[in-house]
Amino acid sequence: MSMFEHYMYVLECGDGSLYTGYSPDVAARVAAHQAGTGAKYTKSHGPVKLVACARFYTKERAMSAEARFKKLDRRQKDRLLVLAAQRPFEEVLGAELEGFGEDSALEFVNRSIAQNVDASYRQFHSKLVPNLDSRTIAGVRTPALRRIAKQLAKLPDKQTFLKALPHRLYDENQVHAFAIGLEKDYRTALELYDAFLPHVDNWATCDQLPVQVLAQQPGLTLAKVQEWLASGKCYTIRFGIGVLMRLFLDELFEERFLQAVAAARMPSTRQQPASKDDVYYVNMMRAWYFAEALAKQQAATMPYFEAKGAGALLDEWTRRKAIQKAIESRRISPEMKDRLRQCR
Repeated sequence: MSMFEHYMYVLECGDGSLYTGYSPDVAARVAAHQAGTGAKYTKSHGPVKLVACARFYTKERAMSAEARFKKLDRRQKDRLLVLAAQRPFEEVLGAELEGFGEDSALEFVNRSIAQNVDASYRQFHSKLVPNLDSRTIAGVRTPALRRIAKQLAKLPDKQTFLKALPHRLYDENQVHAFAIGLEKDYRTALELYDAFLPHVDNWATCDQLPVQVLAQQPGLTLAKVQEWLASGKCYTIRFGIGVLMRLFLDELFEERFLQAVAAARMPSTRQQPASKDDVYYVNMMRAWYFAEALAKQQAATMPYFEAKGAGALLDEWTRRKAIQKAIESRRISPEMKDRLRQCR
């Protein structure tokens, strides 16, 4: 049994009647039915035997097949079971069940992820996002995820995947992020960001969420950034800072953006304290922003590195982390790095 195994199965009972069910583990489920613990119906109509089993990649698809199959009369069911003896049952159901048709976008994405799993990459990548349950990481490399997103964008029912939030897998979130990046319409993109951001639960998805479409209307984007910074949600705040870093550090730069990032915080009170992880990931993005700002807007940014104590413009942890990241940057001159070392 794996994270991509979802089955719709058909049993023949001792009296010749049929029982249809769903399970992620058919062998265990059939054993339970045979032991009399699977369902009231099979307990009173045993013994049972498995006559057909269709494998799907999502629970939703398997349960949809189950519901549609149950609506058929016995003659129709028997016809499909005869066909299932000749080719995979899931193919039979896709071709013969009215309204079931081809894969949904959700099924397509999960099947594509399953076909691109790299176990060694899964083990490696799980260490990069330690706040996630490793069981939710399939282990698909970024180029493959981008290809899946491009294929998803061409599907007529792509919205069925984009609206299926929250996603079950980290890899689904990555596909979702890359799919948003393919949207060309500004208003549609904003709707997609707002729907998706509350469900982002890790720095990698947050930082790889494309922002190019937001450059179309800088004024509206800045208003949206203010909302994101005030959202109280870790990765929404982090994304808002990332937008300022990626789109507003060059010709669109204003000094007030430095002030906005300096003031950005993960809200925390005695009654509702923020988690250490959330505080860390917001502050790391703040530090990264100031390191990048120093490379592009040195005169305006340097006071945030130099001011300490009562006159500090940044909290000490973020200031020191920004110094560290700037010193590590190849875009900061040796002379500036020496100056930064004196600011520690």
